[in-house]
This record gives sequence, C-alpha cells and structure tokens, in this order.
Amino acid sequence: MSVLDPYFIKHGKVIEGLASAAEQIPEDKIMWKPYDKAIPWIRLIDHTSIAIRHLIIKALKEEPFDFPACFFDESNQAKTPKEAAKAMRDSWEELKSFIQSQPEDFYKKEVAFTKGRKMTVEQIVWFNYEHNVHHRGQAWIYARMNGVTPPSIWGTEQPD
Repeated sequence: MSVLDPYFIKHGKVIEGLASAAEQIPEDKIMWKPYDKAIPWIRLIDHTSIAIRHLIIKALKEEPFDFPACFFDESNQAKTPKEAAKAMRDSWEELKSFIQSQPEDFYKKEVAFTKGRKMTVEQIVWFNYEHNVHHRGQAWIYARMNGVTPPSIWGTEQPD
C-alpha cells in the first residue's frame, strides 16, 4: 500500500464529481456567472484540469510552468461541457499515472512550487485536492443557482 493511496481514492471521487458536473452544464449557460467579476461556469471547472496539467504535473516533473498565464491561454481551455469533463478525467489519469510510475518514496521529494517555495510531492497533491474540493463546492452552487441538481457527493442530494 502506498502512502498516497488515500489521496488517489479521495481525489479520484472529486475529479469524477467535477467531470460529471461539467457534463450537466447546459450549453446555453457555459459562460454564465453569478456576478460580473466571477469566473464563468465552464472556466470554474475547466481551470482545475488546466492546473493539474500545467502546474501540478509540471512541478512534480520539475519542468518550468507558466503560472498563472496557463489559465488564460485559450488553447488550454475547453469549449464545451463534454470537453471540460474529458479534460478533467484525462488530466487526472495523467497525474495518477505519473505519480504511480515513480519510486515508492517519491511523495517525500521536495520540488519547487508556486512563488519558488519548496514543497513535498505529498503536500502538492493534497493542496491540489483541496483546490478541487473548493471548486467542486462552487460548481455545486452554480448548478443550484441555475436549477440543476449537481451529482451526489454524500448521498444527501435529492432530485428536484
């Protein structure tokens, strides 16, 4: 058993929830936002997969990353809810595969993260988990504000 197994289980569920939530966004609402300065609905979900690919994976591979500019590069952005869902699932598989291909003690390795601070792989992946949980909550609020019942998280959501 790997130290990161609980992370893979928990984050995998969050990723699937976000991907399922992306698939529920009505086509005519992808750019909807609750107020002018808010991030649009599709970008809220989509930017989490951009972060995995262009920040988290690159940091773990010790490759240069262009943060936060990667979020504004239109070539990184999904155009449809289906694309956003696929990007979520694909980026998660890419991250998981990379980590699982590393030595058992990889989680202890320190790498440079944002603003040049050093963090262990374990700290970075749990940071990413928390980031995605935060945006899952926002996505659920966006859905509810638009009359959409989001995917069940704990089994407490009831159909309208």
